[in-house]
Amino acid sequence: MSDLYEVLGIHKSSTSVEIKKAYRKLALAHHPDKVPEAEREKAEIKFKEISAAYEILSDDTKRFNYDTYGDASGKKSNGFGGGGAGAAGFNPFDEEDFTPDDFFNFFGGRGGFNDGYGGHSHSDAHSHTANSNRTPDSNLNVKVTLADLYNGKTVKMTSTRDIICTGCKGTGAKSTAKPKTCATCKGAGYSTKLRRVGAGMIAKENVPCTACKGEGKSYREKDNCKKCHGKKIIEETKILEFVIEKGSKFGDRVVLKGESDQAPGKVTGDIILTINQKDKNENLERMGDDLFTDITISLSEALCGFKNKVVLKHLDNRIIQISTPTGKVLRPNQFIKIPNEGFFVRGSRALARGDLYIKVNIEFPNDFWFTERAELDKVKNILPTAVKSKQSNEIDVDSIDEDLLKNNLHDISKFQIIDLENLPDYELTDNEEEDNDYDYDPYGEADDGCARQ
Repeated sequence: MSDLYEVLGIHKSSTSVEIKKAYRKLALAHHPDKVPEAEREKAEIKFKEISAAYEILSDDTKRFNYDTYGDASGKKSNGFGGGGAGAAGFNPFDEEDFTPDDFFNFFGGRGGFNDGYGGHSHSDAHSHTANSNRTPDSNLNVKVTLADLYNGKTVKMTSTRDIICTGCKGTGAKSTAKPKTCATCKGAGYSTKLRRVGAGMIAKENVPCTACKGEGKSYREKDNCKKCHGKKIIEETKILEFVIEKGSKFGDRVVLKGESDQAPGKVTGDIILTINQKDKNENLERMGDDLFTDITISLSEALCGFKNKVVLKHLDNRIIQISTPTGKVLRPNQFIKIPNEGFFVRGSRALARGDLYIKVNIEFPNDFWFTERAELDKVKNILPTAVKSKQSNEIDVDSIDEDLLKNNLHDISKFQIIDLENLPDYELTDNEEEDNDYDYDPYGEADDGCARQ
């Protein structure tokens, strides 16, 4: 896995503010919706990598674990890759962590080796407790909108599940019935079988008795419970409520403890609801706890400002209206930042909220927009004409000798004005990419020293 700090282009000593700033810049630059169609697949991969790095480094606990152990979960890497050797994550060469239980996990965890006395190995017993003694979780999915996550939402669903029979309390028989010992397993509840696990290697394993279903006892059919007919369980239908809190994200899960199917002698599993996106909001996009949108203004509004302009219908149906200071010039690809109009920050005691960023797009007038030459002259007289900064390749005409200028001046009248998307596409070699020191940023920035994507 790539170093998370390198992914975000920051140092290990970076503050949380610096991490968030780096993420925002990279997320904007590599968002799949902000790049040409040909680059979208590559951008999606990069965007996911950036988001994964930010998710860990923005969380103090995960970042500490990553810095300390190299893993956000806090599990020490043991050299076997992933979670270690086998399911137990045991390193046989790490003497400090070695225990007798680990010995069985490492050599018998996968094959179910018998301990030599007819019982389960440690690994078998652990597996039986962790899996067989709990009913499976139920996984559900729900699609909600961005507005639902902003405002919070309660999702109601009808659930039909198995519950322990209320008539017999899970025995499957009348209260007066007396059980008899299973003749097949002699009351043990399981039978022992031999299984080949390798060349010349045989393992014993205990499997539940099929006759008594692992209980070691049984009842006569005429003693069956009249409510469940000996099945020990009955069906229950109820309405479940899943509360999606304000500030939740797509992919989050809402867990209802102990609401899955019940079974006698087992811990009841959970119902897990995963939040998915219903439809994409074309006007607003979420980045962390911030919201981003665009507005298009006229050239006049960009130069002179505007008053009481409606810029957005928010996710809670509020109409956002703003005014810019007179004389404040808005430039292409600038952002208007409105504090505390983003998402609620989950877990914040002060109910903190993210910010709203509005990207400014300026609509220029059509060609030959003026009706009379005098109108154009008026505008030219009002607007500043001097250029404060020049490119390095521009020539200062006043510094050129008059005769040289007269003899070498070449006036070109045939030229075209084209848009950025109409520029040619170039396939650069690795060396050419390294030599190219200009990278176009669709959000208005040019970074030196970066290869063009």
